[in-house]
Amino acid sequence: MTTNLLPITRPAILFAAFAAAAGFFWWTFYERYYKFKDCIAQALSSCIAPDGTNLVGGGAVWSLVAGLFTCAAVYYLGVLLRRRRANDP
Repeated sequence: MTTNLLPITRPAILFAAFAAAAGFFWWTFYERYYKFKDCIAQALSSCIAPDGTNLVGGGAVWSLVAGLFTCAAVYYLGVLLRRRRANDP
């Protein structure tokens, strides 16, 4: 008896893609805002990072994008687990 893996394949790929995108955007949020949030708050507008880049409070927007990708990844993880449970003999 063989099992049909096709219903599980698409959610697994989407979960992996959304999780990777979420990880990237959380890393971007950390690098562009969270690491320098004290400096940005003290300057009240922008901060010059050690590498010379100008950081602004708008870097917090990366957390919104990361949060959306995280929600999508959690949703597809739920779909994946439900379909896997439904396919178990």
